[in-house]
Amino acid sequence: MASVNVSIKNNKKCAFCKYWYDPANSAISPKAPAIGLWQIKDINQKCMCLKKNIPMPAGTFCSNNYECKL
Repeated sequence: MASVNVSIKNNKKCAFCKYWYDPANSAISPKAPAIGLWQIKDINQKCMCLKKNIPMPAGTFCSNNYECKL
């Protein structure tokens, strides 16, 4: 399990997208939310992408369909 810190202002990772189906937000946790720094607990965790209809890893970058859920 590999975790990574991410600035949600600059990165478009699947774990933070509203189309990445993780209703409990189990893949992410706040590190310093006031400055937009969050942690992806496991970059390999997969959930269904509701736009692409395929399971996508949390650490995958998306530019076409991304909308931040935070």
